Amino acid sequence: MDAFFQMLNQPSLRHRLERYVVFLAFVLFFGHLGLIFIGNQFPGFELTRGISGNYLSALYTPFSLILVLEVFLLILALPNSFNYSIRKQYEIISLITIRQVFKDISYFDDFTHLAEQTEDLLRILTDLGGGLLLFFLVGVFHHVSSRRHRPTDSADFRNFVRIKQLTSLLLLVTFLGLSVFSLYDWGSAVSGYLLFDRPFELDLHLIFFEDFYTVMIFADVIIFIASFLYTDRYSILLRNAGFVASTILLRMSLAGDAYYGVLIAAAAIVTGILAQLIQNYFDRLRLDD
Repeated sequence: MDAFFQMLNQPSLRHRLERYVVFLAFVLFFGHLGLIFIGNQFPGFELTRGISGNYLSALYTPFSLILVLEVFLLILALPNSFNYSIRKQYEIISLITIRQVFKDISYFDDFTHLAEQTEDLLRILTDLGGGLLLFFLVGVFHHVSSRRHRPTDSADFRNFVRIKQLTSLLLLVTFLGLSVFSLYDWGSAVSGYLLFDRPFELDLHLIFFEDFYTVMIFADVIIFIASFLYTDRYSILLRNAGFVASTILLRMSLAGDAYYGVLIAAAAIVTGILAQLIQNYFDRLRLDD
């Protein structure tokens, strides 16, 4: 298992994967632009029915693919550090919030009449402001995490790492399954809309990510329980419990609307920041040695 994760974390392999994803993102981006062009030029064309005529809405497509890559990198990072894994979760939720801005833009029919589209403009400003707030909090978490105490190598710690590797492997299988299932859901919704005039009720903003963050809650709980194998330090256990609570809040934020969802996500990151600060404080005073 060690060799398997070392192979997946090779910089050369990750670099190639990132290049393939960027190439595919360009293909999907220009493909989406082409469909928008066809829909605008030929309004009666069946395959472009329901696609927004706003060219800026095409930004949503490559951004979604990059988000999926970030989830894959999160899974690979899990055996290395629980802290880094949580940080990646925060980064992903902030990117999801920013991605929503691109979806909001698609509601604009004409940028010359912004005053008549105040509701859509307010939605964009809310998501953009929320995304910037989350970016700031992620930066604070980066700073706080850089001052944490690193665990020392030991037999118990290596066993803990193996449990994290096994959890990551299960997450990787789940990731592949959710990806296939989400593509199937999307294909079924599109075909039903185009061929049978069924309402398109699939929320593309939440597809895949709601299920994934639900699974991440259980993965973080497993890591929290397994952490008892290598330490009984109160500060570390409290920090890990705070990270689990933070992941639960992140999942709840996906179920909230544009306004409350951002506030819940911000509360999740603040929970992680406070949990890490408490550990740093205990480590500095050596209260639980």
